[in-house]
Amino acid sequence: MKTILINLKEIKPGKTTFSILSNSEDLELKDIEYELASKINTQINIYKNRNNYEMEIASIFDLRLICSRCLSEFIKQFNEISHFYLKEGKEDVEKEHTFSDEDAYTIFFSEESIDIAPIIREQVILSIPIKPLCSESCQLPSYKSEFTDIDPRWQKLMELKDKLNQ
Repeated sequence: MKTILINLKEIKPGKTTFSILSNSEDLELKDIEYELASKINTQINIYKNRNNYEMEIASIFDLRLICSRCLSEFIKQFNEISHFYLKEGKEDVEKEHTFSDEDAYTIFFSEESIDIAPIIREQVILSIPIKPLCSESCQLPSYKSEFTDIDPRWQKLMELKDKLNQ
């Protein structure tokens, strides 16, 4: 995976913005179930206050998906935003007894720079819907039976089906 490094020591207090354009090869997204239909346009905002950092990563991209109802192919645009706290040092797991929301969104760093390529890759993968739909009104296609001779054992079931469809 291509590294996308941000040097945190060079960031001045206040807001710093970076824009990154990446593709599926840069982030090793060839192995995911669906295909990336556009480049990933990512904007990173880092807010620095003394030695505290907050990072917002906003990515816009298109995925080519297959509708789980009608099986047609469609392209859907995603706009994913993630927030993180950046802390220098290593996480001290032995001291902590409870897990807070801040812990889930904290990234520890020990070097001067951090690689955000895995974070952008994770954003894309986590945005993929379990059951993609081409539209909210998408319906299952209706299929008519080609068989005119019905086994008599199925006759009562067919009558019940016809009653339900009325």
